[in-house]
Amino acid sequence: MDIEKLRKTHHTTPVELDYVEFIEADDIWIKAYSVALTNTIITQHVHVHDHITLVSGGSIEAWQDGECLGQFNAPAVIRIAAGKKHAFKALTDNVALCCIHNLRGTGLESPEIEGVVHANPKR
Repeated sequence: MDIEKLRKTHHTTPVELDYVEFIEADDIWIKAYSVALTNTIITQHVHVHDHITLVSGGSIEAWQDGECLGQFNAPAVIRIAAGKKHAFKALTDNVALCCIHNLRGTGLESPEIEGVVHANPKR
């Protein structure tokens, strides 16, 4: 099953993420997510560089280019390759994860790509 089909099932709860923080220090960008409810989807998005997702609380299912990478229980580290669409589904309440981007030497000012829908563009 791909992430778009997963999102449309009755098991998925489309909700606003409870907390998103985006911070940069010395070209290392970290986007931290707190997800209160099971079955919340962090929407599919893509970056032009490899990065790491750290699951620091709870359990998630990770998806990349429409394929499930598996279930990850905290603490866990997931490598996401450049150019791959990826998304996450909370399998437990109170999930915490961080996407970690090293932009040193890339010439990029931010890991965000214009025109791509991200988990919570308002924050």
